[in-house]
Amino acid sequence: MRFKFLQEQNDTAIHIAFVGPMSGENAKVGQSMAQAIQLYLDSINKQGGINNQNLVLDIFDDQDDPYQATQMAENIVKQNLAVAVIGHHYSSCSINGGKIYKKYGIPAITSASTVINVTQDNEWYFRTVFNNKLQVNFLANYAKRILNQNTVSIIYTNDAYGLSLASFFETASKNLIDIKYKWLLLKEDVVQQVDQIVSDLQTKPDAGLIFLATHAPEGVKLVKLIRDAEIKNPLMAPDSYAGKSFSQGFLNFPKEKLTPGYYTNGIYVSTPFILDTANKQAYAFNTLYQKQYQDKPPWHAFYAVDAAKVLVEAIKQAKILNQPETLVADRKKIHNVLLNQFNTPEHAVTGTTGLNYFDENGDVVKPVSMGVYKNDYLISTFTQLQIMPHSPDKIAPLDLASEKGRILLIDKQYMYKTDVVYTGMQLNSMSNFDPKTVTYTLDFYLWFRFQGAINPQQIQFLNAVNPIQLGKPLIEETFDKEIYRLYRVKGRFKGNLYSSSSKQRISLIQQLLGVNFRHRDLDRNHLIYVIDFLGMELTDTKSLLDRLKKLQERSSLDDWTLEKVQIFQGIFKRRILGNPKYLVPRNTIEYSTFNAEALISSNAYAYYAIVPDQFVFGFLIFSGVMTLLMILWSYKDKTVKRLKSLWIFQVFFLFLLLISTEIFVIRWIIKDFKTIPLEIVIKIFEVLWWVIPAILVNMAVERFLWLQLEETTGRTIPNLMRFVTALLIYTLALFGVLAFVFAKPITSLLATSGVVTIIIGLAIQMNLSNIFSGIALNIDRSLRIGDWVKIGDFDEGKVVNINWRVTKIKTRREYILSIPNSTISTSNIHNFSYPDDQYWLLVRVPIEPKHDPRKVYDVLLNAVLSVEQGIIKTVKPGIWLENLKIGNVNNEFVANYVIFFKTENYENKFRVLKRVWTNIWIELNQAGIIPVTSQDTENTTQKTAFTTSELKQVLNPSQLEKMLGRV
Repeated sequence: MRFKFLQEQNDTAIHIAFVGPMSGENAKVGQSMAQAIQLYLDSINKQGGINNQNLVLDIFDDQDDPYQATQMAENIVKQNLAVAVIGHHYSSCSINGGKIYKKYGIPAITSASTVINVTQDNEWYFRTVFNNKLQVNFLANYAKRILNQNTVSIIYTNDAYGLSLASFFETASKNLIDIKYKWLLLKEDVVQQVDQIVSDLQTKPDAGLIFLATHAPEGVKLVKLIRDAEIKNPLMAPDSYAGKSFSQGFLNFPKEKLTPGYYTNGIYVSTPFILDTANKQAYAFNTLYQKQYQDKPPWHAFYAVDAAKVLVEAIKQAKILNQPETLVADRKKIHNVLLNQFNTPEHAVTGTTGLNYFDENGDVVKPVSMGVYKNDYLISTFTQLQIMPHSPDKIAPLDLASEKGRILLIDKQYMYKTDVVYTGMQLNSMSNFDPKTVTYTLDFYLWFRFQGAINPQQIQFLNAVNPIQLGKPLIEETFDKEIYRLYRVKGRFKGNLYSSSSKQRISLIQQLLGVNFRHRDLDRNHLIYVIDFLGMELTDTKSLLDRLKKLQERSSLDDWTLEKVQIFQGIFKRRILGNPKYLVPRNTIEYSTFNAEALISSNAYAYYAIVPDQFVFGFLIFSGVMTLLMILWSYKDKTVKRLKSLWIFQVFFLFLLLISTEIFVIRWIIKDFKTIPLEIVIKIFEVLWWVIPAILVNMAVERFLWLQLEETTGRTIPNLMRFVTALLIYTLALFGVLAFVFAKPITSLLATSGVVTIIIGLAIQMNLSNIFSGIALNIDRSLRIGDWVKIGDFDEGKVVNINWRVTKIKTRREYILSIPNSTISTSNIHNFSYPDDQYWLLVRVPIEPKHDPRKVYDVLLNAVLSVEQGIIKTVKPGIWLENLKIGNVNNEFVANYVIFFKTENYENKFRVLKRVWTNIWIELNQAGIIPVTSQDTENTTQKTAFTTSELKQVLNPSQLEKMLGRV
């Protein structure tokens, strides 16, 4: 059945078909392969695809069934879109599908099928994984020469995979190992047959090593019964046992839950790939896969990616037209590239599993790795067999003699017997990080686990500033032939050791820190450093990153963020310089390296995440156009409200333009103009990051403060004020540029700026003080033109003008009084026209105490209310007896009556007082009450006019309440 079909209507896409088990027992394997391929194709599409044509993956489900595989192959032919095929998983499926691909001329690559018949006699089929013949020859020799086994028994299935393994193993064992027993496992009644085989095996104490030549599902059943029966024979298995479908097949069993690895521990497995010996590409893919799918990829995923890489490179070199009418020709072109181009190490495609190139049969030339299960995790064994890259006739007899016991001839292929050293480290601290020289001090533990008489501690740190000797180990112990040595290392290291490639230049934005070392004497043929995943607890890469992030809090990386961590085994090459001890005809020697690297990013450039990489140029054009439109609009539209809104949009688009321009320019320089110093470009943009915000801040002051004040007050802001504010903003920006961008000493900056500040301050101090006071007065609205006011000790008068320096008042004597705004801001202001242009007048009338106060009250009230103009008669005047005091020439007592009445138009105050006094005098005389002539001069200087708020401070609440009563 068809599992998925993507973008079928996209005529411009290049289609690649994938066929695998998307359902059934091995669904997880098939899904992981499809996911891995899709991850890689997505990365190619993000870079523009192939000639601006995207790559589309069409997925077909063969359920690991040979019949279904034939149907899926026929469906691919009917669809008539795919230029090539990646698949199948099972060899029997590949064989059946291969017949269809050969008939219709469709190139196919399998990343998992190991039966030799898949590619034999089928020039259209290629393989990126080793075949069973090489695998079984390796296993037979490993069993004899490394594990020292003399007897082997075989359990195998009757499918293409099992029969092929058993046949080749038996052939490879002639004159090498004795094949004692053989059991054939049929497809029918598997459980019953497994029970019978295990029962029979219990009666065969001389069976020796058991070789399980089956697929993983049958392997789970066999291994469980063997372990439950406590059969102690060592177990060896092929590549099918290296995947998840085998290791996870025991998870639900009680013994496995209690002791992880109970069933799998100690099983030797040949495998195309083990992560602890993987290269940097593999580790990067492993991290990406786990991040995307929250799961660890099996080895099938790595080989599937390499198959996709080979195919994509072939498509590029074939220069296909990708048209419906050219599909047959395009497939032929791709086939020719695979057949004739990728056939030597020099023309190989480098992938996650090493070099990918094909022999005359379409098989990849790759070594077999031997792993052993430990704690439910497959790790490298302490001894590996590596294929020699030279043909036997080019190896000098003297060299073969000197390497006696280390160079083995296996199926006409020479192999090195190589020691493996598990290597781990734990970082204690990082300090004294210098971004300019990219140097730092590290303190860490380093340990080795190995077997045999080797000295893995004889290492050379490739990025140490000064040579470092390990010295005596802190701990040295031996556990059942396994030697453990622990060291503590402290030293100064240099980062970015391998960052000068053509594709990537680490800069001030990112730094690559870490530790890299190799053995001083032993090359990669003799010793390989592998990552101690179990010892370093690296089964989950996220845990390592989290641990290092916590450590970062105690390090000198406050201004940097840890992005990713990579720990991988690598290769260091150097010239042999004529040294005769190395094998000819090589002119270089390769060393195994241990590499622990951390990529950190400067927090100053965290804003790079705002613009996705693939949209940088689009954002640059869009933000540039919008910024230009905003500028033109702001020049055309002078409405203050709209200018404020435009400023917000200008800020957004201008910052977006600056970010996208910076990213585009820096990456453009990195890619095409490597001779231009990147540091200079970064400095330029750092200056812009100070200048442009300064421009925007000055623009905000103009639109939100000065224009708003001008609109509110109707008066123009002085140019001096605008100049001084802009000068202050740009001066601060200049200091920021000098101090933070060019790293000038801040003390000298302050000293230099201090002189300028003093000169400017002395020149404009008074004007600035007055201007700021004028702004405050306008904002506070304490004074308005036309208000009658009394300011401090100055004469009262009417406000006739307020500017940014002085306020002008016309006094009652008809002269203009100009008071500096700074003086007004510190003086008491009595405004008799604000907020309601009404105020209170006070009159004191001295009367002899002999007169009835009630009669006097009525007379005075009538006198005030009878005034025709200037009195607000809706508010009842207030009258009360203030006090009795000696007030005349005869030293007789006088009663002072106080009269408060409300009036308006402060300009007519004296006219109103005159009218009130006149009426009071007339009314008192008519009533026979003569006012007393007072000698008290105090009242002549007392205040006679009050605002309502001032009146509340003079009178007590009961008096005020009584006086404010309405008539």
